[in-house]
Amino acid sequence: MLARLQYIQAVTDAPVTAWMTTQKNRAFSKPLFYCVSNDELNGTFITAHIGEVQRLCSVQEIAMSDFVIANTCIWEKSSNKQILYCMMNINKKAELWFSKQALEVEENYNLRQSTLLSYVGEFGFNTSLSERLLFSNRRKGFMKAVFLAFNKVSPVILPEDYGGII
Repeated sequence: MLARLQYIQAVTDAPVTAWMTTQKNRAFSKPLFYCVSNDELNGTFITAHIGEVQRLCSVQEIAMSDFVIANTCIWEKSSNKQILYCMMNINKKAELWFSKQALEVEENYNLRQSTLLSYVGEFGFNTSLSERLLFSNRRKGFMKAVFLAFNKVSPVILPEDYGGII
């Protein structure tokens, strides 16, 4: 966490708020790290496994924000749509952004969609493809960097949701 904080601060050339820890509660058995930004945006950035993203996005305080950015792998083809629908039941204007996915071969030769998290690159800690794009474009403004680094989830089922044009 310290390496991430230091790197983000170096890339953005701006002070970064410190990480804090939540208390355990009924929704989550483990404490979570979080920080509150000073940039006056009403959103949530989540780096977690898809199940935790799903549970977090069902929390009213998170679903009521203007946007959620999920830095996670999509294990089931429509899980990103399901999370957005859940959020939109709470907040009709909710926006959800998901990290870019790439097809990756696991050690047992199974194919799965991945964020390429195993790539360490120049950062000294594992980052996803979308994180790397976000960090490198951060000086253009946070939402512009998000637009370049993440895929916005559409509430409409599109041909690409089925792997291309049918």
